[in-house]
Amino acid sequence: MTPESTKPTSFWAAMATEVDRGNLSLSPEAAAQCDAACTNFIAKLEAHRLNAGVLREVKGLGTFPSGIELAQKFSEKAAGGTNSLVDVLQSHIDVVMQMQAVFQKFFSATDTVDQDNAAAITQQNPPR
Repeated sequence: MTPESTKPTSFWAAMATEVDRGNLSLSPEAAAQCDAACTNFIAKLEAHRLNAGVLREVKGLGTFPSGIELAQKFSEKAAGGTNSLVDVLQSHIDVVMQMQAVFQKFFSATDTVDQDNAAAITQQNPPR
């Protein structure tokens, strides 16, 4: 594996491709449970991201330059700075959404097979 293929985005994109090619399967029940788990986890991550946004303006560390500087550092760690908590949580949300999209492909793949089977049966036994 190349370093690029080990990134979560690339990994889940590759998984989606394998589902599309028919090389990966998962029971509809398991896919539904994974989809529901993703929905719940995304909701929790979004709540944490919103709460982290509240920390954008840290106060109460005094009026000395060191206190002001420390408040600034904490504020940037929460939101707005490099690798802030808000940004990291968003990247986790993005990955879980990609995972969920893969699990949802199993629903559409199952629906397509069901529709194809129904069409084949209808061709073999036309309505009277």
